[in-house]
Amino acid sequence: MMKPSVNEDSMQNAKLLIKQKQVLGGYRVEFAYSAYDEEKYGLQNPGFLKVYKNNKMIFSDVFYGDNELYILPLENLSTDKDKVFFTLNWGLEACDYVQTSRFYCITTDDKVHKLGDHWAMSTGDGYSSRNFKYFFSQDNHNLMVVESLFFNEHDQKDLSDTIVYTFEENKFKVRRLSNHLKSAN
Repeated sequence: MMKPSVNEDSMQNAKLLIKQKQVLGGYRVEFAYSAYDEEKYGLQNPGFLKVYKNNKMIFSDVFYGDNELYILPLENLSTDKDKVFFTLNWGLEACDYVQTSRFYCITTDDKVHKLGDHWAMSTGDGYSSRNFKYFFSQDNHNLMVVESLFFNEHDQKDLSDTIVYTFEENKFKVRRLSNHLKSAN
């Protein structure tokens, strides 16, 4: 009697549909893909993120991505410990594959702010790499993200941008110090 074959890809895809939960401060965050089929959706599989406080949903968001999903709490190094910062991450940074991080902040009035998407990838031929790094300002409660694009052959000028998310009470402003990479944030 032959053993039935198991398609490992379909088993892994099914795991991506299982709702994950994580607690951040006093908030419960749930996230997963709502459908996953790379043949049908490619790298744009629909997914969701929901934030709960005291079992009541206070925020929901959708995204389109592929591959592993995870939440990364961002350690707030500033003196303002009342805000909860985190990223929802999807994708896998590899040759010609994009890893995206969507930044969020929950403020003291239980409002969830979607700050922006930042992404990283390298070209398959090793020609260029794009990345980002975030920093918290200790003095003025800002979140700063530096995006960079490096050309490994050095035949083009390397580029970088700085995006500053400034918080005043429970509201935020986005200030772009430059726009060399022409990103949407």
